[in-house]
Amino acid sequence: MVFVHGSGPADMDETVGANKPFKDLAGGLASKGIASVRYVKRTLIYPNEFNKAFTVKEEVLDDATAAIALAKTVAGANPKAVYVFGHSLGGMLAPKIATLTPDLEGIILAAAPARKLTDIIVDQNKYMFDQANDTTAAFKKQLADANLEIDKSRISQLGTTIKPDSLILGLPAKYWADLNTYNQVAVAKSLSKPKIYVLQGGNDFQVGKVDFDLWNTALSKKKNVVLKFYPDLNHLLSSQTEKGTMAQYQAAVSVSDILVNDIASWIKAK
Repeated sequence: MVFVHGSGPADMDETVGANKPFKDLAGGLASKGIASVRYVKRTLIYPNEFNKAFTVKEEVLDDATAAIALAKTVAGANPKAVYVFGHSLGGMLAPKIATLTPDLEGIILAAAPARKLTDIIVDQNKYMFDQANDTTAAFKKQLADANLEIDKSRISQLGTTIKPDSLILGLPAKYWADLNTYNQVAVAKSLSKPKIYVLQGGNDFQVGKVDFDLWNTALSKKKNVVLKFYPDLNHLLSSQTEKGTMAQYQAAVSVSDILVNDIASWIKAK
């Protein structure tokens, strides 16, 4: 199993607050005879490489494909049974990774956006504003102003006024223009191989059931696809009693054992 991170800089455990979802998953799968490759995301180790125009190729895809090549050389591992676990943005890009490495045995799309990243950010923003429970005019204006900024990321091509390295929401315009021309659902639908496992948690406030439903509509009739909704899981794939906020991530909760068992069973199923 090769683990591919979500958005932003991340270590090999994909540490968020007190949680280490990739470490939990790797340990759980190892106990079932499934080896894994984890790595530190390039944007964490080499931030100075990313002070110019870049896309998900440099941020995610290059290292993911290198890690897949490495996985095939691991002593004792089956080079013909390499899987990719893509989380969040990594899950969104997993179908693309499968087109770059056609001999993958399977891809896992965990809490993967089915929509444009901009739509996800709009939803996240609205959720946070709703949680604040502030109905003042000033607060509403703050939300409206934020949405105006977020909408700038909907570009699909660069023009004379927008330079490739112009920053939009902290990322270069080239990044948005590239990502917005990618349709992850269409790419996943076109894949006859590898096996695909789409999973989503009901207590995830960062990527929602609306995304899972879009995956389900597009892929449920395909024989190589399994889709599973876990009502209690949050974005970091741990069991929770509510959706909560970012504060939830400050308490350490391990990745769901049920999820680990399901993934192992899916990998071992013929």
